[in-house]
This record gives sequence, structure tokens and C-alpha cells, in this order.
Amino acid sequence: MNLPTRGGAPTRADGDEGAPWACYRGGVTTLLMRALTRMLVSAPLAGRLGRRRQQGADAALDPQVAVLLELQRRGRYRRLETLPPAQARRYGARALAPMEVALAPLARVIDTEVPGPAGALPVRLYVPTGAGPHWLVYFHGGGGVIGSIGTAEPFARLLAAQTGCTVASVEYRLGPEHPHPAAIDDACAAWDALVTRVPAGGKAGVGGDSFGGFLASHVDRHGRRPGNRPPDLQLLIYPAADLTLTSPSITRLGEGYLLSQALIRWFVDHYFRPTDDRIAPSPARWADHVGAAPAIVVTAGYDPLVDDGDALAAQLAAAGVPVRHRRHPGLIHGFTSVAGVVTAARRAIDEMCADVMAVLAS
Repeated sequence: MNLPTRGGAPTRADGDEGAPWACYRGGVTTLLMRALTRMLVSAPLAGRLGRRRQQGADAALDPQVAVLLELQRRGRYRRLETLPPAQARRYGARALAPMEVALAPLARVIDTEVPGPAGALPVRLYVPTGAGPHWLVYFHGGGGVIGSIGTAEPFARLLAAQTGCTVASVEYRLGPEHPHPAAIDDACAAWDALVTRVPAGGKAGVGGDSFGGFLASHVDRHGRRPGNRPPDLQLLIYPAADLTLTSPSITRLGEGYLLSQALIRWFVDHYFRPTDDRIAPSPARWADHVGAAPAIVVTAGYDPLVDDGDALAAQLAAAGVPVRHRRHPGLIHGFTSVAGVVTAARRAIDEMCADVMAVLAS
């Protein structure tokens, strides 16, 4: 599934139900790796590894997550922060593929483009069978440096299939080649273009995970400005809400939970220029959240960014914004990418999809 060439018209409009191996990103190899990972997570040996990890401060870790973290520690995987950005993107795109959910079958997957401030922005539309009138504009994570429509596909497809929404997954510019605020400018431009396609009577939500949650917050703020269409919902999944990196959880949980303090700093240092203000763009530092869209905020107890996400949820609620805050104490940052093998992660996705449907129906 390739990204479109420049030109404005859709380049792909496929019905993919029943396509050979369509439900597995990466084909048979990924299917086999997922099966092997499931076996390792559930094997008696893995159970002992998990219990060994679930000690002291890690006692509340989900058992399957504990196994994955122990396997990751013993496997000595390459650390993304030791790689140049281009190589980190390639490596990061493959690292978690065997642990992702299977690709949900959909009615159509359409590659198209929308105008951006520096050229056309690729967008992939996921249209579920029996799609309702509502849309969700989605931004992938990756610290503003890695990630793509492709890496976000398993979760974006599942989001579409379970909510009945058409999900528009947006490709935005990344640092350091395109530093702050390029990604924000792209996100807001994509929102303005995509909401014009929402059918009459349909609602439009915005969402994202990690850095994508940061962008979703900016889109919500942009939508509140005169003349713009505000979102009807914001879905913030373990959002990067404070890029000053001063929250205690960044130090407390800064090593051993996949997302490390060193990697967070690598992301931020590649997204920002050295002279950029890191306070003003941080949603958890904004003084006024009055009028923000109803929010679903999802956080994880063993995420270095958990304090920031929890704080943002509290600030939105204090401003009178309807908030559904789902805090999953045993999960880690990026849990949507391991939901193919971690039962609690898949349950968390099911809950957030149910929340999306409930908010859009209200």
C-alpha cells in the first residue's frame, strides 16, 4: 500500500475484504512472528519472566507487558536515540509490527491528498463497512520525528472498524528536516480541508497518539478560532502534553518501559530548534481550555508522559470541558502498538472506541 504521488486525485480506492493476507501487515512473516510472540507471552517460562519483573515499583505492571519488557531487555534491541532520524524511522517502522493488531477488514481504503502550507499532504481514508456520517481526523505518534501513515495503519483501521467512523490518517512533515511548527501547521491545514468532506449531519472529531495527541490539541485550539470549524471530539491517547520535559514521571519512569527519557529528549531536540520556546506550544501549559471539544484522554500508568496526560485531563475538566479520562495503571506508552499480543491493551482500545461512539452520539 504505497503513499500517493502528488496530483490531488485519489490514487487508491480499494475494497479489501477477502484480499489474501489483507488482515496482516507484512504478510505471512508478520503473521508467524505474531503467533510466536503470543506463544512467548503465554508460555510458562514467560510467566516466570513476568513475575520476576513484577517486583517493587513494577508490581502493578500488566503481566503480559512485564513479559514483553523483560524480553526486550534481554534482547538488547537497538535504541532509536542512537540512530540518525532516517534510520530510526526505518527501524521503528518494523520494531513492533509482530505485536500489532491484525488489520481489520474495511469497505474501502483510499489514498488521497489535501493542500498543506508547503505542498500536498498525503491522507489515507479508512472507510468501514456501513460507515456512519461521522469522521475522525487522526495524527500518528513518533515524537514529531518518526512514524507515518503506514505505522499507524493497524490502529487506524481498527478505530474505523469499531467506531463506524471514516478515519482520515494524515501524513505531516517531520523534524529535524521540517522543525516546529511545521507539523502543527500541516495538522491544522489538513483539518480545515478534511472537515469540508464530512457529510451533512456528520460530526468531526480529531485524535492522535503521543505526538499525534499534541497535534490534536493544537487542531482543537485552531478550531476554536473565529471562522474555523471546531472539533466535536478530541481523542488524546497518552498525549505529549508538555514538551518542557519537567514532569516527575519522565524521570520516575524514564528507563525500562520502551519509551525512555533519553528517547523523549532525542525526539524533542530533533523537533525543536535550540532557540524555540517549548512552553507556549505545550497544551498542559495553556492557561485557558474553556470551550475545548469534549475530550477522551487515555493515559498509562507506566508511561513517562503519564503525569502530563493526567494533568491535561484535569485542566480540561476544570475548564468545564466534558472529559472521559481512562487511566490504565498496568500499561505502557505505545500500548496500541502491542494490542495484538497484550489482552489489556486490546481491552483499552475497545473502551476508547466505545467512548468515541458515545461522545459522537451525544
